[in-house]
Amino acid sequence: MKTLPIELNAFPFYTREKSNEKQLKNRCGRDFIYYALCYYHPDTFGNAGITPIEIDRRKLFGFPVPSWLAWTQIQFYKIASFLRKNELKLSINNINVNSFFDFLNCTLFSRSTFEHAIQKIEKGISSGTAMGIDIKVGAGGLLDHVMFVYGYDEENLYVFDTVKAPLDYTRITTDNRMYMKLAKEEVKRRWTRFGRVWEIRRV
Repeated sequence: MKTLPIELNAFPFYTREKSNEKQLKNRCGRDFIYYALCYYHPDTFGNAGITPIEIDRRKLFGFPVPSWLAWTQIQFYKIASFLRKNELKLSINNINVNSFFDFLNCTLFSRSTFEHAIQKIEKGISSGTAMGIDIKVGAGGLLDHVMFVYGYDEENLYVFDTVKAPLDYTRITTDNRMYMKLAKEEVKRRWTRFGRVWEIRRV
């Protein structure tokens, strides 16, 4: 098993916040980026630093919207400039995100095969880069879910999540941390033309 150099017992696993006793929907992109920030800048983000709630409150990535407006993507309006200030860059399916227009273009029109996606993720993990896998959870791929990839082996990806998604994956730990084993076959089964690999790297 190959993994990122993360100390699991120190990593700030996050459980998605609730509203009216229900966990908020459509925050997986924010949560993936948050985990990447915790990985690269652990003194600024995480247990003793900026949390996802603080990210939304301060509008650090963009303008938070109700779940039914998540399709507008304006919650990521400032993501390129925010990451740049933190000496990081996002790419989706090998297309660099330098602006909000780039972000929209990547999420709507970029394409990758399942095989290339797995190769890209494994190469990124092996080089210590924060990677995310984005696969369908409904509506033929229009409803998707992105997760932070911690590691891989021959048959599985090992991911960090913040909410239990409608996927066939299993929890690794016996506590409430969403450290999950996701079979590559499950990724393949859910891969569509909207499937994406998110990458956040140092610049």
